[in-house]
Amino acid sequence: MLNVRRRFRRRLAVTAVFLSLALGVWYIALPPDSHVRLALGFNSARLFNYLRAAATNRDAWLWKPARHRLELRSDVGYLIKTGYGTRHRVPEQLEAFAESGGVLGDEGRGFLVVGDWTTVNETDAKLLGVEVHDAIKMVMETKMDNKHEEHQRFTKYRSLQGTVAAGDEERARRLGQTYGWELDALKFIMGMEFAYKRMPHKKWYIILDDDTYLVKPSLELLLSHLDPAEPHYIGNAVGDYKGRFAHGGSAVLLSGEAMKVLFSRPDVVARAYVESLDETWGDRLVATTLQKVGIYMDERYCHYFNGEAPEMTRIRKDRVCSPVVSFHGLREPGAMVAVGRALARVEKPVLWGQLWEVFGRQPMEAYAEKPFRPGDHVGPRDEQTKTWTGVGSDDECRKRCEGGGGGWCLAWAYDAGASACHGAPWMIVGEETGDGVVSGINWEKAEPLMRRCLSSYGEAVRGDMRRHGQRETARRGTTRHAV
Repeated sequence: MLNVRRRFRRRLAVTAVFLSLALGVWYIALPPDSHVRLALGFNSARLFNYLRAAATNRDAWLWKPARHRLELRSDVGYLIKTGYGTRHRVPEQLEAFAESGGVLGDEGRGFLVVGDWTTVNETDAKLLGVEVHDAIKMVMETKMDNKHEEHQRFTKYRSLQGTVAAGDEERARRLGQTYGWELDALKFIMGMEFAYKRMPHKKWYIILDDDTYLVKPSLELLLSHLDPAEPHYIGNAVGDYKGRFAHGGSAVLLSGEAMKVLFSRPDVVARAYVESLDETWGDRLVATTLQKVGIYMDERYCHYFNGEAPEMTRIRKDRVCSPVVSFHGLREPGAMVAVGRALARVEKPVLWGQLWEVFGRQPMEAYAEKPFRPGDHVGPRDEQTKTWTGVGSDDECRKRCEGGGGGWCLAWAYDAGASACHGAPWMIVGEETGDGVVSGINWEKAEPLMRRCLSSYGEAVRGDMRRHGQRETARRGTTRHAV
């Protein structure tokens, strides 16, 4: 009987080894973008990031000495995407970056702008102060064969181009805003290839929307700790495991090595151009194309990227002490420049938790004395917020938030007209809406979060802001104009 058991165990061990080897060979043989690979990678990354955040300071590596020399103006190539309907944003974006020390470098050598139309004369081009390269035209003329020339997106492009040439500004603007999101999907791969050829040998490439702003010191800190010789694809993670991608509006970072790997595969790139004709989101197409060459989004760094304007940015518990690299949604006149001026003199990385001090109408400490004020510090509601109905007063709303189990609620907003109280696991600077909503923050929970990492580091940056009078500029500009 003993021998039978031993033989059974040996057979079981041999079988287990054989199955492990077979599964390993099968997995290796899968294409890089197979759903099995993507699902395993996605769930493994989520588990790793959860454990890392729970057990360690996930930002500690950033505060060690920089490992790589970096000059944003010369080592980074920037690709700005715009459209006919939004082209008015470009001059303000360039001005905002100029305020912060010329992050972009020189046009043609440090940054390029791509769009969805061709300027009809030199005067028209000079209105923007920069040359806009027609990415759609480049796709049509150099990347597509005859069977695709009548695709509906090219038909829409021709309609826009004809209206621009005819001088019908109002109709061209409407067409640009109507078709812009469809044509935008065609700009990503073409823009990346164009930037890679026109600005070769860059350590990093960054894709920006025309309403995106980069925080210079935070970006320098991040990139100086990453090796551009590795195939990095980094940004604000959105989407499911099949197409996990970096949100384009939050800025997309690609190392020079990642671009080299991608554009050494003309077959993959050619397929991406065809897929761009029907893809809804061009930023997702970047991810699914990179997956085909074995490059996946690295979610260890996604919490540094932000898809909102400063006053709408959600300050969460898990990123109060993390640097913030980007803002998005700076669409209204004056909003982009105001942010650029607000951060122009800041020389240290800006933390999420400092946004209140920089862009708030009053210091956060004021809520310790007066717990509610006009405005909304919750922002848009979603599945993570909680709404209590039948609430009779703002003070009752405050108590609902502060009494939440586990201290999950950081901010609340009370709508007297609806007798509704909204709580959120974040807080935003917000702005006064004039609709009778009053709001506050859970000071008992927020204060230790802020104090934990801002006590010494934050004082230095706050001192810079006050010395140069930037805080008032930020209040006057962004609270009035930003979306």
